[in-house]
Order: sequence, then structure tokens, then C-alpha cells
Amino acid sequence: MSVLRMKFVSIVGRKEYFDDFVFNYIIDSNIHLENALNFLENIKGLSPFSADNPYYEIVTRSTDLINSMGLGKETDRKGIYHGTCLTSVEDIRAELDYLEKEFKQHVEYLQNVREQLNKYLQMEKQIGLLLGLNVDIDSFFNFEFVKFRFGRMPKGTFKQLELYIDELEVIISPVSQDQDYVWLIYFTPRRFSEKVDGVFSSLNFERVRISEEIKGTPVEALKQIREKIESLKSEEKRVDQIIRNLINSNRERALCLYYSSMRLNRVNIVRKYAAHTGESFYIIGWMPEEDLNDLASRLDKDKNVVYIQEEPELVKTIQPPTEIRNNRIFRPFETIVRMYGLPSYNEIDPTIFVGITYFIMFGMMFGDVGQGLALFALGLLLARMKVALGGVIIGAGLSSSIFGFLYGSIFGYEDWIKPLLISPMHDINTMLVAGIFLGVVFIIAAMGINIVNGIKSRDPVKIFLDRNGVAGLVFYLVLAFWAAFLLLYNRSVVPAGVTVSVLILSLAAMFVKEPVENILHRRKAIPQGKGVFFVQTFFELFDTVLSFASNTISFIRLSAFALNHAGLFMAVFILSEMTHGFGSTAVVIIGNILIIGLEGLIVGIQALRLEYYELFSRFFTGDGRPYKPLYRKAD
Repeated sequence: MSVLRMKFVSIVGRKEYFDDFVFNYIIDSNIHLENALNFLENIKGLSPFSADNPYYEIVTRSTDLINSMGLGKETDRKGIYHGTCLTSVEDIRAELDYLEKEFKQHVEYLQNVREQLNKYLQMEKQIGLLLGLNVDIDSFFNFEFVKFRFGRMPKGTFKQLELYIDELEVIISPVSQDQDYVWLIYFTPRRFSEKVDGVFSSLNFERVRISEEIKGTPVEALKQIREKIESLKSEEKRVDQIIRNLINSNRERALCLYYSSMRLNRVNIVRKYAAHTGESFYIIGWMPEEDLNDLASRLDKDKNVVYIQEEPELVKTIQPPTEIRNNRIFRPFETIVRMYGLPSYNEIDPTIFVGITYFIMFGMMFGDVGQGLALFALGLLLARMKVALGGVIIGAGLSSSIFGFLYGSIFGYEDWIKPLLISPMHDINTMLVAGIFLGVVFIIAAMGINIVNGIKSRDPVKIFLDRNGVAGLVFYLVLAFWAAFLLLYNRSVVPAGVTVSVLILSLAAMFVKEPVENILHRRKAIPQGKGVFFVQTFFELFDTVLSFASNTISFIRLSAFALNHAGLFMAVFILSEMTHGFGSTAVVIIGNILIIGLEGLIVGIQALRLEYYELFSRFFTGDGRPYKPLYRKAD
């Protein structure tokens, strides 16, 4: 349960030293910047820096360059570059000028070749319609009474053409279409050609003058076109290979320019958060304690700046950001925590708690060796695909397999191996009690975490008087032990008078929570009036008692879904016995697939519901601020 330890740092230096200082000390640091203007309200003459970004041009150009080279996916999300970065805007701009010119001229030439190739491919289709005519192509464009046109039109305007077609003296024959254009031929009487050509021109018709490209009969023309197509295809391959070689040989160069410009751009990002007076600049923010110690050792040697470190507890106006870090085993379960919210800086990171409880709950509800291994394999696949929940599914599959051995179930078959602990359908009462018992344990643990959170935040009311503090914990423990002994031994191990006294004292402590909290914060003890207070608090305590019972009983679903899981397989095997041969095997296979998919999803959601509603609600606020170090900030 590790929330990264933070410290607050304030840095002051000479205004003219700002850019050099940021470049040398800050842009590669893990500082989480805060707005200095909002924090340093008491400093006279404090102003923001200019909003102009001197690095915008090189950032835009370098980004466009790597995207056009297809290198965008190769950039590290954390902005970490292991090569040598350029530090001068002039050097970066000169390198960009060279690479952009080299790359652009070949790309533009390749685009021109492809446009020419596409044009000739369309001409090939058009000439194919004229092969039956033994006339010269030139004469085809010089009919005495009819004009002939060939070209292309955007798909959108081609649809608009249908609105005019009935009013025009024209015959249209679409030849083909590509992603953006429709290629077509149209014929119109010469005396109407000016009007028709005008309409087509207004609809962005681009004419291709075949007579200027080829000569002879359609057969001869087709031969010329195909020779041209082969020539253009060869040229396309040649230029494409040149571009590929250019990209391969300049990959590191282009990435270096991108990271160098992004690194310089962080100076401008710092400028947005910093402030200055006529003589000094001010930078404030949060840093991990270890990183700040490294930075402090360097700042101690720089006489141009002064800095102050403060513990988070002493900074009252800004809540520290939260960064949770866990080992590889529990890290996937951070996804479940983040979906609910981020722990506050003074809260315990519940990731390990979630990992353990979710692991147990899923396995108990979905215990099967074979299906667990199937989920495990699916989780590995999703993890390789960088899907956030892949690691959670790996853990769920492993848990399912472990409980499968405990239940003696492999793909629903309960006679292949002997259960190591219990067979759900043969000992239903024990399963139901186990579900309730686990619920009690998890709720007690959640209340324990809430007490620790109260200690960390130095909140005595939360520690002792909260419904999930010591008062609530004592009340719940007494009720739980009383119910357990009554169920197991039909008697109470503690005298009834003692039990009732402890319960009343616990309720009384919870009853006075609000007045005590108001007094500690120097407010009126009962601001809303005694009558309203007593009625409201009474019903809140009544709700607390009911919620203890309902939250505990809610965990019976752990047993219910385990029994449901076994029951579904009984239905599958009954259907299997009603068929024969391959059909019987197919029913079992399909049944397993459906159970893995549908019930696995339902069980996953139910476990998530128990985490959020029955456990998180007792100790977790989820209102933490995410830690955003400088390298993660966008311009």
C-alpha cells in the first residue's frame, strides 16, 4: 500500500536567469507544478509570464515530420529519450529544414506518380469501353454533332448531379470509382455543350483529355496506356524504396529532433505555472522526496537561486498529488482502484487490499481449474495487447484455477479430481456460512483501514467516533461474535448485560460524533437545533445498524454464485446426455464457452460491486489529485 512520499518545494531566482535555470534544472525533473500566482498571493507585484511560446514552431514541425515518416507510434509516452538531444533552437530548425526538404520532395513526387498512375488506370477502363470501334481516338473527340468528355468528379457532387440530369441533354456513363472520386464519360450535343460543360464544371468535374495522351485506334491506345502503367508502377516502387531508405537512415535523427523540441517546450510549460516580479521568478510544486533530494544537492551549489522544502503536513492551502506504486503482482489491480478514484495523499493505497479480496471473491464464485486456465490465457493475451484489465483477468483466472482444485471441478466435471476442501453442491450450508464469514472478515479489515486513515490524517473523530471507526468496529465485532456463538452453540459466550452495554456505548459514541467534530472545529455543537439533530442522528444510527447487517448478508452472493456455477454445469451435462456422439461433446464445449464468457463477466462485475459498495465506501474517499510530473504535461 504505497503512496509515493512527496515534498513541497518553492524556488526563487533572478528573473533574467529563468530560462537557463529551467533548462538546466527543471525540464528533466519530476516536479508536479502548481500555479505560483494562486499560492503566493501575499507577494506584491507578482505577474504571470508572457503567454507567447517561442518553441511552438519547432514542436509543430518536428511532430508533423515524425508523423509523416510513420514514426509517431515509436515515441515514448513518458518523453524519455536515450540519445543525445539538441539544445539550440537554431540547430533544431536547421536540421528540420534539411529533413523536411529531403522527405517532402520525394513524397510529393511519389504522390504525383500515384496520381498519374491512377489516371491511366481509369483511362484503361474507359478505353476498354471503346475497343469495338475501329476509329482513330482523335476523331472521337471531334464529332461533328456530339461532344465527348472523360474525367472524374467527387462522390458528393456526383450525387448532386442527379438533381440536374433530367434537365440536361446529356448521356452519362460511370466507368469506375475510387475512395473519393467517380470516373465517368458523358456525351452531349455540340449545341448544348457549353451549358452542360458549365454545369459539370460547377460540380468540380475534372476533365482528362485522352486525345493529348494517346494516339491511334482504341486497341493501339490501350497498348500505349498499359505500357505507361507499367512504367509508372516501376517508378512508384523506385521512389517508395527511396523514401523507405530515407526514413530508415534518418529515424534516430527525426526522433532526436522531436524529443529535443519537446524537451525545450517544457520551458514554456514551466513558464505557464511560474510567476515573476520585476526582479525575481517563482516556481513551486511537488516532487517525490528522493528526486527532490537529488535536485537539492545541485541547487545548493547554485548561488543564483534559493529554495525551501516543506513537508506536506505543513502546506495547508494545496493538497499534495497522489502517485501510487505497487509491485508487479498487485500493479494490475491499480486499474480497479483508479476506476473508483485516486486515494488522497493521506489515505492508504488500497491496491493490495483490492488485489487480495478480489482474488479471493472471484475464485470463490467461479472456481474451476479448466475455465480458470482459459481466463488466465485470455488475460495473458490482453496484457500483451496492453489492455488495462489484462492483468486483472490473469489474477482472476489464477484464482479460479486454485478454487477449482479446492472444489474438485475441471470444465464442470467434478469426478476427475477429488476436491481438496469442499464440493459446493454437496455442502451448501457450509458454503453459505463461508460467504458470510468472508464478508465479516473483509468488512472488519475495511474498517481497520479507515481507522489507520484517520490516524494518518490526525482526525480523532474519524478514528474513534465514526461509524467505520473504533466505535463502529466495536459495535460490529460484538454483534458478529454474538451472532456466531448463537449460531454455533445456541448461546452467548458473553453475558447479555455486557453485550448490551458495549453496544449502547458504541452507539452513543457514534451519536455524539457530529457535535464533537463541530466543537473541535470551533463551530456550534448543534447548529440545526436539538430536535432536528436528535431525529436526524437517530435515523442515521438506525441506517448504520441496518447497513452493517445488509452489507454482511450481501457477501452471501460469494456462495450463491459458486452454487450457481455448479448448477449451470448440471444443466449443460443434462443437455449433453440428451445428444449423442460429437453432438454431446459440442454441447459441453459450447456450454463452457458461454459460462466463461457470460458468467465470468457477471462474476467479475459482482466482485467489483462488493469492492466498491461494501468495502470502499467504508474507508476510501477517492478524491486524490493525480500526480502529473512535468514530462507528462501537454502544452
